[in-house]
Parts: sequence; C-alpha cells; structure tokens
Amino acid sequence: MTQQQDVWNHEAAQRYDTPGEGMFAPEVLGPTVDRLAELAKNGPALEFGIGTGRVAVPLAARGVRVAGIELSLPMIAQLRKKADEATIPVVVGDMATADAPPGKYALVYLVFNTISNLLTQTAQVACFRNAARHLEPGGRFVIELWVPDLRRLPPGQQATVWRAEPGYMGITGQLSGQRSAVSQRKQSLRLADR
Repeated sequence: MTQQQDVWNHEAAQRYDTPGEGMFAPEVLGPTVDRLAELAKNGPALEFGIGTGRVAVPLAARGVRVAGIELSLPMIAQLRKKADEATIPVVVGDMATADAPPGKYALVYLVFNTISNLLTQTAQVACFRNAARHLEPGGRFVIELWVPDLRRLPPGQQATVWRAEPGYMGITGQLSGQRSAVSQRKQSLRLADR
C-alpha cells in the first residue's frame, strides 16, 4: 500500500502550487479564507494537512494565528519559503494522531479533500477525535470534501476525470480495489498528442 509520505514527496511538493489557477485561483481561495477567518472569530486556527500553506498563509495575513500539522517534510519546505516557523508553527506528524503546537484552537480545518488522504474509516474517525481534542469549548471543526459520483466509475473502469482546467486535473480512481478521490497535477500526467 502506498504511504502518504510517498505520495507527497519532493516532486509533488515542487509542483503543488499553481498561483492563480485551480485551487489557487482567487475566486476559489478568497471565499475559503474569508469563511475560515469568520469562523475563527479572532481565535487561533489549526490546519490539518497544512501542506505548502495554500490556505494558511493568506489566513495568517488576515490576522488569524494559524498553526498546522503536516506529514510531508517536502510540503513543509515549500511552506517555509512563504512563512517562517514563528509565523506559522507546524508539527510534523499524522493529522489523525499528532499533537499540534500547544494551546486550544477556535477552529480546526481540513480543506480541498485533505480528509481523503486518510484511506480508512478508522483513520478518519481518529482525525475527528484529534480535532475535538484540540478545540476550545465552542470551537468549530470544518471539513471541505468533494463527494465523488461513484456511478460514473462503473466496475472495471480504473478512473474518470471529474475536473480539468489549466494547471489542474481532478481524477476519481480506484486504488487497491477501493474507490477514492485522487487529485493530480496535469504536469504529473504524461499525455500523448495524437
């Protein structure tokens, strides 16, 4: 079975950011940051799977104290090009079990299908428990998740494209006999011209 740290390796981290396109487009990112800032209500926020800081960096720029948990060292290295440890502290670890930087949080969030990196229901439940453990009383746990239309993936078909735009391609595919939502950059796909 593929480990998440193998998926989010140096190559993936190097090509992850696509400023102004796909999930980095202002019309996608802006409303996300606006809503999270509103939900944080001037309290600190914790991002599970903080990655390269796509959401955390603009959220911190809005004045929200942001911390993160991230399994991939190469993704954290990309984040560090945008914000230092004092600005956005990050703990290396699994979002389902890791302890975040000390303190309680008004908001814990996972965006753009990050929860789908946890491939079992047991791991997802552990993630919910970890979020609850980090929240202050009355805090909020936010998950953004695209729900795949599994009817578009009939038995025997390996994958189908659900979104294609400049710099981004979303694919629903089967991994090890289990259906899951998978995102890939166009640059990582080898396309032949015919």
